[in-house]
Amino acid sequence: ERQQVRQAALQKGDGWKRTSLIWTALDAALRPVEVGRAQTSWVDLDNGILRIPREESSKNEGNWRVGLTDRTVNALGEWLEERASDPDYTETSRLWQTKFGNRYGAKALGRLLKDLCDEAGIDYENRSMSFYAIRHSTGTYMTKERDLAATKAQLRHRDVKTTMKYDNVPVEDRKDALD
Repeated sequence: ERQQVRQAALQKGDGWKRTSLIWTALDAALRPVEVGRAQTSWVDLDNGILRIPREESSKNEGNWRVGLTDRTVNALGEWLEERASDPDYTETSRLWQTKFGNRYGAKALGRLLKDLCDEAGIDYENRSMSFYAIRHSTGTYMTKERDLAATKAQLRHRDVKTTMKYDNVPVEDRKDALD
């Protein structure tokens, strides 16, 4: 389904904005408020990371550095080039903004996610569909593929107890790891 959402964003023809937003949110497990606060200065393409300053973090705990995949770094690079020539962005350092020039909030991001699902033919009628689900998906996947420590760091949790809710690895996978 992730691939279908990615393809729908690219086919929409809106350049790299939505793709960079969704892929960054997937990699960095961004909270909706962090998407709204995101600044171009957060992006470090050379090191493949997103640097979220303490004052912009939704939890205000510290300066956060989260890793980004190569595909996301590429998408952000493409978006930053497009963004530089977009007159709607000349007077703002926001990384992304709505078509009305506002910060993204939870409702606008929820609509964006539903639009992408509609375009990709993904049924969300009987699912809990919110932008925050991207964060939960990333947390669950990171825990399954790596460990709780990696998930804690990527999701920017203060306490590993918060991260424990993402420990939904099936017993079969645990048995395979033991073998």
